[in-house]
Amino acid sequence: MNGVCSACSADSLAEEQVVEHGCGLMDARSAFAEGCPKCNGSTAEETFEAVETITRCRECGHWQAPPTNATGAISRPASVSFPELPELGQSLTWLPSRLVPKSERRQQLLSSAIVVMVLVSGITGALVASPLLEATPTDAAATDPTWEEYDSIAIFRNDDIQPWYETETMRSVNQVFIEEDVPVTLGVIPNAAGELPLTSDEATCEYLGSLQNDHPGQFEMALHGYTHQPETDFYDGSEFGGLSDAEQADRLAEGHRLLSQCVEPSNTFVPPMNTYDDGTVRAVAESDYTTISGGQWFTDEYYDRDGMGNGTTEFETDGVHHVPETQPFEDWDAYEGGEVPFHDTETLTDAFDESHAENGVYVQMIHYQYFTSEERLDQLREVIRHMKSTDDVGFMTVGQFSAGLENGTIERTEDGWRVLEPIEHTSTQKSASLGLEPTDAEREAEPENGR
Repeated sequence: MNGVCSACSADSLAEEQVVEHGCGLMDARSAFAEGCPKCNGSTAEETFEAVETITRCRECGHWQAPPTNATGAISRPASVSFPELPELGQSLTWLPSRLVPKSERRQQLLSSAIVVMVLVSGITGALVASPLLEATPTDAAATDPTWEEYDSIAIFRNDDIQPWYETETMRSVNQVFIEEDVPVTLGVIPNAAGELPLTSDEATCEYLGSLQNDHPGQFEMALHGYTHQPETDFYDGSEFGGLSDAEQADRLAEGHRLLSQCVEPSNTFVPPMNTYDDGTVRAVAESDYTTISGGQWFTDEYYDRDGMGNGTTEFETDGVHHVPETQPFEDWDAYEGGEVPFHDTETLTDAFDESHAENGVYVQMIHYQYFTSEERLDQLREVIRHMKSTDDVGFMTVGQFSAGLENGTIERTEDGWRVLEPIEHTSTQKSASLGLEPTDAEREAEPENGR
């Protein structure tokens, strides 16, 4: 095919179809030649859904978007037209005759007055507009922090953010959170299937960065594994659990390196399949991550916390906070192929109500790629609005909750939680702790600002 590799300039690009299997595994179609490596199920054509056509360089293995024939001409900005000002002494024929002075001297004075009026109105408009154009968050008056009391904490976690995959659906889901003004933790896969680095999709990279810039504190960018592929049979499949500490540390470091090229990662690690082991905790702690957000079904069993009650789903081991998801949106027990079913709205709201009554931390897990219809987006809105309509619920990201516990700005009380507001943005990871070169943002930051 035509085109050259943007990485090595070799003229050896080949197109390959990326597909999603019925079990949720996404990879190049050729990876399923001998069956599905995740579920070992059927690989008949009807079990796949096309995701994207990507080009790969046969020389260096770099992935990139296929070339297009669009000219991509850049349109010029619309021109701004200004009214033609009357010259001094100019005939005022454009005015009604009854308004035109009879003497030439008075006509000159009227022309001068009109010129001054037009100029003053333009200057005034510029002065009024300037503060709006130049205003930044730092211009706002400082808000004194105050302690707020909440009965429960609500967190949303949106997993599987990745390049080239259901990008319009991803934007639609994020738009729901923007419109509802509710924060959310995005679990971002840095190298999907081990072959699709986040940096290969510049549009998605730029979009994720814009979420952080345009909505500070609302979208947390958490590291969601490295490839999101099962590497062991630990708890029926895990990318990290069961690997050596060194292997896990390497995956964390490489995932962080890729994610840092698009966004500012938080201190939250979201393990794929919601599973991890003590080695993961050690690797996370040594990498200066502060939080792991897996699954409650897993932490209840692995850490023997099942039935503890009182909403105590969050806990700490070896200096790392565990903040597991407590309720998935998807009903995998009812899945029989095709579209992944959701729990009904009542099931989801009842789960939240139960957590709220126990003064708990409710972490609602969603996967953006399944919200493919307006009806499904409406269900998400309905669940969010139910939570918002409940009295004394504190909304935050996983990272904000964990950071608050660590620095003492969030405290559990006998009947809920105390939160020092406004909640600070989650601090970003330090690359040095991962053995990486510092990012541009870290180089520019003051020493006391970084963790």
